[in-house]
Amino acid sequence: MVRQILFFTWIIGWMPFLAAQNDVSAMQALFRERLNPEKLEACIKLGEEILTQSPQRDVAVLLARAYYFKGEGTADKNAKLEWFEKGVKAGETALSTLPKYKEGLAAKEKEENIIKKLGKEDMDAFYWTAANLARYAKFAPFSKKLAVKSRVRYLWDRVMEVDPDYNYGGVYRFFGGYFALVPSITGEQDPVKSKEMFEKGVQSAPHYLETKVLFAEAYCTHGKVKDRELFRKLLNEVLEADVSAYPDIAPENEIAKSKAKALLAQETELFD
Repeated sequence: MVRQILFFTWIIGWMPFLAAQNDVSAMQALFRERLNPEKLEACIKLGEEILTQSPQRDVAVLLARAYYFKGEGTADKNAKLEWFEKGVKAGETALSTLPKYKEGLAAKEKEENIIKKLGKEDMDAFYWTAANLARYAKFAPFSKKLAVKSRVRYLWDRVMEVDPDYNYGGVYRFFGGYFALVPSITGEQDPVKSKEMFEKGVQSAPHYLETKVLFAEAYCTHGKVKDRELFRKLLNEVLEADVSAYPDIAPENEIAKSKAKALLAQETELFD
């Protein structure tokens, strides 16, 4: 009888943990089907519900990714801003669970200095914060772009230092766009560096189609470049790619194909 009581006490003690694990597994299963709008919405809703109970790193990171994907697939600019802003907040929740980050905040250190202490084991938290913040900055009004510029830069600088191949060479996509699109008044705009970064991104993960789309959009249409031939080449490669060959990123590649088709339709407007 005593053993039975101890056993059931042990089971009851583990129930919250097991329930949480089931929730995370359910969220991951929904995210795998993120190209289905209903599945993506359900993934986001579940993630939000879990985080109201406790700030779990894995859930916060996955929610940041879900918000990012939702923003990427949304046409309305204001809606994009809202999704990417939510993605930043989810990323910040993930950061708040990191011991080094918490210690730094407790010691009242600047976030820029704290980020420099984070390593590869912390990458998912600061990468998805950086990714959402960069997309937010792209679509935000000029004053808000300037307000986050410094933070965007030190987050991505750290990604470059720790693991530039993370998320299919994501940091190369960022800096490719950054050096092409940053306002010239900053003195950082540099199409040559932009091309160098995009080429490294394509080399890092040629099957991740978004890199080629951004390469065409940001670099090829730049006022000092206007490379129509490369523009067509990159976007046609995207349209001809077999997304089924890489099922883990098929949803992202499908969105990239849609963007490529839209950009080609704007070719005359962009170059003439």
